[in-house]
Amino acid sequence: PLIFEKSRQAQFLKPMAISIAYGIGFATVLTLIMLPLFLSFSNNVKTSTKWLATGNKVTKEEVERAVKEQKDVEDAA
Repeated sequence: PLIFEKSRQAQFLKPMAISIAYGIGFATVLTLIMLPLFLSFSNNVKTSTKWLATGNKVTKEEVERAVKEQKDVEDAA
């Protein structure tokens, strides 16, 4: 691997290779862990807000935009 090379060119490329590797790792963590957590939290906030506003308990699916739009399309047809 590049990290074990001793040549001058390899020494020049090491910082770039390390930066790319850590960047890919960071982006993977964001995509696979943080994004689903954020979406779940957002959905919980929507259900809680809807419950506080209307007093009716709603399911997580009822507050999703895609489900709302599909219901509107079905009602219009």
